[in-house]
Amino acid sequence: MAGFAALIGPPGVGLGALVMVLLGNPFSGITSAPELLPRPVDTIGQLPPSGAGGSLLRPVAFFDGSAAGGAALTLTVWVAPGLTAVLSGGRHRAPAAFPAPGTPEPALVG
Repeated sequence: MAGFAALIGPPGVGLGALVMVLLGNPFSGITSAPELLPRPVDTIGQLPPSGAGGSLLRPVAFFDGSAAGGAALTLTVWVAPGLTAVLSGGRHRAPAAFPAPGTPEPALVG
């Protein structure tokens, strides 16, 4: 969501939240188990961060990290483009609240 916000602005936060809450959370199977979901949904639900985070939590908490590599890789794949979007979005957008160094202050009329 931070990447969407950096690239698109405030509507990016809404877009990211909409996708993650309406698709990521129900398809993740966090509250029960992904195996209890219908066949294509259980696989698709492990791709968003919420599903991958739950899939990483189970083996780390109960099985000493056995078979946690796939979920950790999925979360790493989400971090890479998100961090790239945050860095590139911040570079293209100049902050409006702070003037550039050396810019004269506007005169107060009063």
